[in-house]
Amino acid sequence: MKTAEKILWAIALVGLVIGLFGLFNRISGGHLVAAYNTYVPWGLWIAVYVTMIGISVGAFLVASLAYGFSVKAVQGIGQLSLLVALAALVGGLVAVWVDLGHPARLLSLFFSTSPTSVMGWMAWFYALYGIILVVMLYLSYKQPESRLLRWLGWFGLPFLIVFGGAEGSLFGVVSARSLWESGLTPILFLAEGAFSGVALVLFLSVLFGNQEPLPFLRRLTIAFLLAVVVLELAEYLTILYANIPAKISSLQLVLFGPFWWVFWVFHIGLGLLLPLILLGAFKENAVALAVGSILAAFMSLTTKLNLVIPALVVPEFEGLSSAYVGPGLDLNYFPTPTEWLVSVFVVSLAAVLFLTGKRVLVPKGN
Repeated sequence: MKTAEKILWAIALVGLVIGLFGLFNRISGGHLVAAYNTYVPWGLWIAVYVTMIGISVGAFLVASLAYGFSVKAVQGIGQLSLLVALAALVGGLVAVWVDLGHPARLLSLFFSTSPTSVMGWMAWFYALYGIILVVMLYLSYKQPESRLLRWLGWFGLPFLIVFGGAEGSLFGVVSARSLWESGLTPILFLAEGAFSGVALVLFLSVLFGNQEPLPFLRRLTIAFLLAVVVLELAEYLTILYANIPAKISSLQLVLFGPFWWVFWVFHIGLGLLLPLILLGAFKENAVALAVGSILAAFMSLTTKLNLVIPALVVPEFEGLSSAYVGPGLDLNYFPTPTEWLVSVFVVSLAAVLFLTGKRVLVPKGN
């Protein structure tokens, strides 16, 4: 086992153990251990959930290019990309599962939902997507030249667009939350997911010494980074120009509110600007590629935090915060230690699944 892999195992296992304390608190204390409430029903766990689903989408894009479209540069990391996609999917679904008020009612999403519910459709998309990933992993291990594997790679790309776009539509169709409701929201989810997922595959390729895909993945990461910048500019400038009060209030919280540093420091500075410099100017430097790509992958959480929370902490009508007062009626939100610990558990679980799969399915150091 390479040194880099040993370090990842150590970090993942430590995170898993630490995160178990948070999971125990969630199971024993229910939702009282979280800071969300009646007015702010979603928080950190939902942000982690959509971030990891986005990473899965981006990683599966690389696998689709490898197996479906025979892009030579990434054929050697097809399995690696599938493992990242599957591990991130599992982690994301665990994150949203612990957020449910009644986790045991999970199956209701499949069998007791409206045909017009985007969330109901997404439940079935998750199931189909998971099956595709498992089948492709099996074929890549047992029958790497299989026509079915190539066909699934072809099918995977349009499905990826539908799946990733529908994930964004979970927010984009909620007209009660002005910051979410936008035709650009599903497209932003696709671009941000592709950006973070490809960046993570780039980081792992550097870490595990896969040199061949690096130039292609570097260029692809930069392309998606620029796409994210263009789409975010379009979204924010449109909001500012239209000057709709509900949208402006939420956007002002993102840009200049108490947690302005999440946007300007972590998202713009560490998530976009620094990765662009490192990936663009130091293309032959492995350390620069590794740092730039891992920042791009994990700083993507900030985009989801700035999407989920600011839209919820702005009252839906003037005077709401003073009209009703009492336990659980609070428009302020900041994650509790338990929420952070459960998030560490989720990410560590995904890492352990990935590393286990790599040991079993990718034994030759790929």
